[in-house]
Amino acid sequence: MASEDLIGEYIFGEIVEQPAIVARHGGAPLPPWPTAARRVLLAGAGDSLCAAELIAGLYPHIEALTPMAASAAASSLEEGDALIGISVSGRTPRILEACRRAAARGAHTVAVTDDPDGPLARGADETWWLGASPPEAVGSTDYECPQARQYVGYHHDVAQTKTFLAAVTLLARAREGGAGSTDWGRLAGTIADLVAPAFYERLRGPAEECAGAGAAFFLGGAGTLPLARFAAYKLMEFNRTAHFADIEEYCHTHYFVTRPGSAVVCVIDDADAGRRAGEIVGVLEELLEARVLVLCTADAAPPEVPAHRRIEVPAAGSLLERRLALVVALEWLTYLWGRVDAPDVNSFHGGYDTERLVAGTLRTIRGSRVVVEPTTMDGERAP
Repeated sequence: MASEDLIGEYIFGEIVEQPAIVARHGGAPLPPWPTAARRVLLAGAGDSLCAAELIAGLYPHIEALTPMAASAAASSLEEGDALIGISVSGRTPRILEACRRAAARGAHTVAVTDDPDGPLARGADETWWLGASPPEAVGSTDYECPQARQYVGYHHDVAQTKTFLAAVTLLARAREGGAGSTDWGRLAGTIADLVAPAFYERLRGPAEECAGAGAAFFLGGAGTLPLARFAAYKLMEFNRTAHFADIEEYCHTHYFVTRPGSAVVCVIDDADAGRRAGEIVGVLEELLEARVLVLCTADAAPPEVPAHRRIEVPAAGSLLERRLALVVALEWLTYLWGRVDAPDVNSFHGGYDTERLVAGTLRTIRGSRVVVEPTTMDGERAP
């Protein structure tokens, strides 16, 4: 039975909906991955960038670039290459720009979106539907401000969670085809276990302890840095100061701006990163009085870290299955953390001047008039 205080909160509903999303994608026809492509470029912003980076880290011969870099790189694509643009709303300017430029070079373009009638889908050679938002919700919003009302394409006007998992699941199924290593039935079952009260109630105490931190640092290992980025994004969307870094890079740079009482979360699914976490946890607690957590798959749990500082996630199977299990745990942690003292957890930014913030975001993002000129491989302007 779900906790009574969470029922009715949109983000809670999005998290518990995720097993159904995985099951739906797991049983759907396989999207046609461009297997013959010489070069495959994934382009996305925000959560979509995190999804692209996670996929590129799991499967060979895939590039994932930030939006501006992807837009610039599209000018080097050729016939026989492919660009997969990820935009839930189908309106992200740099992703639209990258797809236009890739198409102009003769590359194959794919739109990954929740709006099959949006501008991204209309300009692509083919469209893969995310299926995170009901079709009737894609074109509407609850915002009243005329500028903020442009924020459409999402199920709810809150910090998104399920769109990330939907994008990763869709892309992974396409890339693996019919002979991949992921057991989709087992994955859906694992996520169903992780969205149950028996799991997320254990995260309440650590989340509420972290909520008083002045800043948060999410540290990733070799394959979990996209997860650390995703977690930092979720907290920033709740009006919290958050950073992400490679766990070793943190020790060289971010460590020096970690103030007493900061929260540090290590996201671990391999032995090397687990050993590194085991080395730094005691130092962070002793010298900085940091609130340290190690979120890890059970087989990568560093024994040097005290049990009360470890959150072990039961996971089995492929790396994809293990990392998506960590994603769900991070969603719970950042949601339970961010909702503490939020004036309105059912609105974007936790209710802090929400419509003004969204209106400004739309002006800085979708109102952008930046156009990167197509260039040749030598840097000259293309004809």
